[in-house]
Amino acid sequence: MRGTKKRPEPPPKAAAPSPGSRLIWDRVVDSTPRRKARYDEITTAAMALADKGGLEAVSLRGLADSLSSGTMTLYRYVSTKVDIWDLMLDSGFRTIPLAPQAARNWQESLLAVMTETRKTLLAHAWLIPLVTARPPLGPGYLAWFEHLLSTCAAAAPRMRDRLRMIGALWAYTSGFVAYELGDRKSNTQHGLSEEKKQELVAPYLIKVLQTGRFPHLRMYLSQRLKPNADHDFERGIRALLRGMQNPKPDAFRKR
Repeated sequence: MRGTKKRPEPPPKAAAPSPGSRLIWDRVVDSTPRRKARYDEITTAAMALADKGGLEAVSLRGLADSLSSGTMTLYRYVSTKVDIWDLMLDSGFRTIPLAPQAARNWQESLLAVMTETRKTLLAHAWLIPLVTARPPLGPGYLAWFEHLLSTCAAAAPRMRDRLRMIGALWAYTSGFVAYELGDRKSNTQHGLSEEKKQELVAPYLIKVLQTGRFPHLRMYLSQRLKPNADHDFERGIRALLRGMQNPKPDAFRKR
């Protein structure tokens, strides 16, 4: 009506901050104990899905179903599947036992932690891909990394050399496990035992060896060495550690 003052529109409500507006670890660290317990439940359920069906089996809807909750309820804690991956990655590293350094010399301490790391990587086949796909910033991974940095200090005072040591140990361990997991997956998919695989490839290898171009391969096959992954892994780590025992201080000074 003419002469009636138009009511001022109310100010827009401030939008509630979405979970994705902050780093997942900010949200977890700042959570109440009850919310932290809920994060643990979400992470445990997601890891169970991934252990059974791989990373592709982890979805917000599937996770909600396994927790008997609604998808919208999960959005109070995580905004995307990437948040869930970050939680899973850190939880995996958090389960790795870190032996007290005072009880061991640095070589034995590094052997112990990498042996436990291998066990964890074997238990969760999705963990290695996540390490390369996501920035590991959670408290579990950082504690693992801090332990290695501290342990390597006894052999390498310079930080750059410590990082090289850790890189070499991780590359060996993750590579070793990748072969183990690949072999396990192939055997499961095709229903093959080690004896059956050797039987299948024998005709081809016989032809190859008859060329005379592979004398060392012939020697290796003739010894019929049985796989011993635990022993081979330990020997490999010890070989790396021997090479790290007396680093030359001037070797990388300019780098």
